[in-house]
Amino acid sequence: MAFETDPYCFKNMKIYPIEYAEKVVKKNDKIVEVGCGLGRILKHYHYLGYDIVGIDNSKSAVRKLQESPELKIVLADVKKMPFESERFDTMLAFGIFHNIEKEMEEAIRETLRCLKKNGKFCISMQPNNLEMRLISLCRYFGMNMWNKKNYFYKWLVGKDEFKAILEKLCCEIIDVSYAKNVSIFWRIPFFRIDKTEIKLRSAGYELNRMGKCVDKLLTKLFPNFFFNVLIYTGRKK
Repeated sequence: MAFETDPYCFKNMKIYPIEYAEKVVKKNDKIVEVGCGLGRILKHYHYLGYDIVGIDNSKSAVRKLQESPELKIVLADVKKMPFESERFDTMLAFGIFHNIEKEMEEAIRETLRCLKKNGKFCISMQPNNLEMRLISLCRYFGMNMWNKKNYFYKWLVGKDEFKAILEKLCCEIIDVSYAKNVSIFWRIPFFRIDKTEIKLRSAGYELNRMGKCVDKLLTKLFPNFFFNVLIYTGRKK
């Protein structure tokens, strides 16, 4: 992982994940970001005056964020959240639960424990569709034989499949959205704008004009095949 610092705010508010966080975050909320990584969301809301704390199990990422002592950041496992029950009004979890190979459901249950009754959440998962299966296969065939023996990439879920898991955990689903983090076409150098990693993350990994045309056309023709994030917003009953 490259540990260049993330920008203090998003330059484009119409990209994943900030566009979806905005649907549930309110100014006076107590907010927790589960799996905050290098702090894109955490920094954005903190420097706008929101009460937000980030949690991550990466020592390197947490150490980097602790270079800014004003940020609230905790090193911990999401399956053992170091907070009392019903502490937070809002929980954000972008790009974390699909990476938990074992006991994913238990991890979700534990994070929900820390959310107040009627508290809001925004959770992203990766879909079991053509785009994500292609990416998973490419990664698999690019690995050496030893790593293939215990290969786990990410949990890929169906829209209704993960919705049922959340409902079983006493959640009311308000909306499920299809979104894109990084377009599959951005992985092809010919289609992308060449910028530094910092600028790419804050602007949303932009495609060039040709890339945008191809991406827009295929997304319009095959909407269920060409997206790579499922966003679940809802509340805890």
